[in-house]
Amino acid sequence: GFKPTQRDNQKQSIGTMLKQEQSKNLTPEEIQIRDWTQGKERNIRALLGSLHNVLWEGSDRWNQPSMGDLLTPDQIKKHYRKACLVVHPDKLNGSPHQLLATMIQKGPHQFSEQSSLKDSYFLC
Repeated sequence: GFKPTQRDNQKQSIGTMLKQEQSKNLTPEEIQIRDWTQGKERNIRALLGSLHNVLWEGSDRWNQPSMGDLLTPDQIKKHYRKACLVVHPDKLNGSPHQLLATMIQKGPHQFSEQSSLKDSYFLC
């Protein structure tokens, strides 16, 4: 009789296949930033709460806030400004992490340009 064969790539979801196709033209840093922002584009709390996932080794200046530290707009603004100081490309001039810092800053800026939020935290 007829036995259908299963291929490994048929088990993948469309989202997984799309992600693999897009990843062909991206650098590892761009993939890391895309994965960090994906699903959190409109959630500054989630971006700040997961910033440690994209920072480089030895970025000791960033103290990871808990979600309880990101409840009020003033707390969010305070931690966002601290994050800007850590990833500001001018502070890392000549460092191997300068490109990653620039990309971390551009990720949220893409959101703020598309957003109609009254209180935009993307100032740096």
